[in-house]
Amino acid sequence: MQTQSDPAQELIGLVQRLSLARSLPEIQSIVRTGARRLTGADGATFVLRDGDKCFYADEDAIEPLWKGQRFPLGQCISGWAMNNRRSVAIEDIYVDERIPHAAYRPTFVKSLAMVPIRTLDPVGAIGNYWADMRRPSDHELDLLQALADSTAVAIENVQVYEQLDAARTETLQCLARAAEYRDGATYEHTERVADLAARIASELGWEPHRVALLRLAAPLHDIGKLAISDAVLLKPGRLSEQEFEQVKGHAEAGASILDGAHSDVLRMGRAIARSHHEWWDGTGYPYELSGTAIPEAGRIVALADVYDALTSPRPYKDAWTPERARDEIVALRGRQFDPDVVDAFLRLG
Repeated sequence: MQTQSDPAQELIGLVQRLSLARSLPEIQSIVRTGARRLTGADGATFVLRDGDKCFYADEDAIEPLWKGQRFPLGQCISGWAMNNRRSVAIEDIYVDERIPHAAYRPTFVKSLAMVPIRTLDPVGAIGNYWADMRRPSDHELDLLQALADSTAVAIENVQVYEQLDAARTETLQCLARAAEYRDGATYEHTERVADLAARIASELGWEPHRVALLRLAAPLHDIGKLAISDAVLLKPGRLSEQEFEQVKGHAEAGASILDGAHSDVLRMGRAIARSHHEWWDGTGYPYELSGTAIPEAGRIVALADVYDALTSPRPYKDAWTPERARDEIVALRGRQFDPDVVDAFLRLG
């Protein structure tokens, strides 16, 4: 059994941490460990309602319980707590007909307490378990219910935050497409760059969730072009040195547009916008970074952006063949591009 700290102070700390949580996994981590400490329990579970099922999303216990499993609402005590919208304490689980005894026999559990997350319309439940028979007190149930109520608020906050962040990301990606249109590129360019960047990242061994982030962030690479005047961006002839400096400013301008972002997608987009014109040998812009000082996402998008630009027709040039573009990428290996990124690109065929 865990050592129990002062319950009131423990609860205050948990509520404060939940108020700052920005994702469901973060909430789960706070609750599964905090619920156990509140009552000195031997185990705790975080259960989410999944249609007509109870999904045991997370746990913290002396031995494995049911993490990752789903049970019908009517066949588990967490479902009972959700359906009846109230807490329950059971001193001896094997004399209670609401308990599916077969599911509990392989576990250490002898007694339990279960509270719903949001009593008006429960979205889940929090469970505490003990290896010895004991009657969870009303005070312990009140502590767990207070934690569950704070958890419900945290979940709602995360949902609102995610909706707002998704709307902001969608807006910025629309702006990024507008930036591409301004200099003769197309919507398809941003999509192709994102797709190629994601495939290169996968080939480099990135985890799937990071690949997904890169796919969403890559279209933001040239959003800073919105800050460049049409007279310079759309000039048909050769740019003067001063005009070229203005164009180069789009990298930092893009980073500024995305400055202060909290989501992983927009933070990655900011890093890409700022670094996708840096060169591996340090002769790029805006900061002349070199080697691994350049964020890896920026190194990947740099190659994808150049390859697609070479193989796409523009008002000032014809499209290169894929073979010619690959030869150019190889020629710039170790100069403009990260050798590992080039090699991964070539392995894609």
